[in-house]
Amino acid sequence: MVHFYPFPGHTTRPGSTTRLSGILFRLMVMCAVLGAIHPAQAGLQIDITKGGQQAIPIALPVIINLGADGTPQAADQKSRAITQVIADDLGHSGLFQLKDPGGFLQDSTSLWRMGPRYRDWRLIGSEVLIYGAIKKENKQLAVNFFIHDVFQGNMLGKGKRFTAPLEDWRHVAHRVADEIYTRVTGEKPYFTSRIAFIAQKGQNKWLALMDQDGANRIDLTKGKSLVLTPRFSPDGKRLFYLSYETGMPRIFRWDLYTGKRYQQGNYKGLNSAPSWSPDGRKMAMTLTKDGNSEIYIRDLKNKRLTRLTKHRGIDTSPSWSPKGSRIVFNSNRAGSPQLYVMDSDGGNPQRITFDGRYNAAPSWSPRGDKIAFVKGGSGHFRIATTDPEGRHTKVLTNSWMDESPTWSPNGRVILFSRQNGNHTRLYTIDLTGHNERLVPLEKGLDGSDPSWSPLIR
Repeated sequence: MVHFYPFPGHTTRPGSTTRLSGILFRLMVMCAVLGAIHPAQAGLQIDITKGGQQAIPIALPVIINLGADGTPQAADQKSRAITQVIADDLGHSGLFQLKDPGGFLQDSTSLWRMGPRYRDWRLIGSEVLIYGAIKKENKQLAVNFFIHDVFQGNMLGKGKRFTAPLEDWRHVAHRVADEIYTRVTGEKPYFTSRIAFIAQKGQNKWLALMDQDGANRIDLTKGKSLVLTPRFSPDGKRLFYLSYETGMPRIFRWDLYTGKRYQQGNYKGLNSAPSWSPDGRKMAMTLTKDGNSEIYIRDLKNKRLTRLTKHRGIDTSPSWSPKGSRIVFNSNRAGSPQLYVMDSDGGNPQRITFDGRYNAAPSWSPRGDKIAFVKGGSGHFRIATTDPEGRHTKVLTNSWMDESPTWSPNGRVILFSRQNGNHTRLYTIDLTGHNERLVPLEKGLDGSDPSWSPLIR
C-alpha cells in the first residue's frame, strides 16, 4: 500500500514544482549512459552520457520509531536494519555517495519533529536528505519517509508511506530505496527485484531465487538432477528452466506462486535456451528435433510450434526485443559464433557482430537500445554491449571467464557470472563499465546462469 501525505507543519503550494537544482545539474554529468530521463519535479529531459563521474552526496540519518500515539522514539534494531538496507541499495548503485552519520549536525528525532535545518546539511556537503520513521502495529509495518533537495531547501515531491506485513521489512526497505532512486534520478529503479540462478555447492546444483542484493535465498529444486538457464517471465511470476530430470534436457515452466510445474513439450533431441516473449504468451527456444539446431517459437496456450530459422549452421540463444518485434540470436552460419537479429517471424536475419571470432549469449536490454553478450578473444571471455545494429560495441569487463549476462529491470546494470579458479560467482556492472560489484552469497556457495526479474511489488 502507498499513501501520500504532507510533512507535519509543512505546507506546499498546490501545483508548485521544483526548479532545476544542484542535484539535477549533477545528474547531467553522472556515471551512466541512461538516455533521456525525466525528473518529475523539474519537467526537464536530462541526458546522462558520461561514466565514472562523482556520485551525488546523500544523507540518510537512521530511521526512528513511532509509538502507538505517534510519539517519536529512539531507533531500534528493526529501524536500523531498514536504514542499512536502504543505504546499501543506494550506495551500491554507484550514483549516490552516503555521507558519514558521524558528521551529522541534526539528529533523526529533531528532523522528524521540526523538519530539516538546511544550513546544517549544506555544511556537511549533502545534496539530498532522506529521513523517516517506522511504526509497528498488529504485525504490520509502516515506513514513512521524506526526500529533500538540500540546495533548494524543499521537498522532492510529497512524503510517502509504504505498509506491509512485518516479516516483509526488507522488501519495504527496497521499495523506499526505489522511490528515492526514482525521485532523484528520474529513471526507473531496480531494487525490488529478484535473481534466479543456478546455485552450486560441491557437485550439487539446484535452482534458487534471491533478492537482488543476495538476501532471502529460496532453494526451488533439491539438486538431484542437473538444472540450467532459468529465465523470468515478464511479470516475474513464472520461470522457464532446463532440467535433465527425465534424462534428456527438457524445458519446464514453474509458477512461483502456486509451485506448479509444467513441462514445455517433449521434442526429439535437445530442447534448450528458453526465452519469454515480452507479452508472456510465447517462448522462443532451440530444438534439434529436425536434425539441426534451430530456433522455434512455441505458443504457450495452444502449444503450436513455429520454426524461425532454416540454416545448416547452429542457431541458438534467442532473446526478444522489448516490443517483441525482433529477436537476437547466436549462430555459427558464418563459420564462427556471431550475433544476428531477425524479425520475430524469422524474416530478415542480419549479422550484427563482425569483430572477433566469438560473440555469443545475447541478452536484449529492457530499454531496447543495447544488447549484452559474451565477447571472446585472446583466451578471455568478457561481457560487452552493442546496439541492435551492431554499430557501437563496448567491452565492459576484463576477466578470464565472464558469462551469462542479464539486465536489471531498468536496463542500467548487467548481472553476469564469473569463473574464479574452481568457483563461479555472480557480479554486477554498470552499463558504462563502471561500478563492478560481487553479489554476496553464502560462504562456499557458487552461482551461475543468472536471470534478473522485473520489479516485484
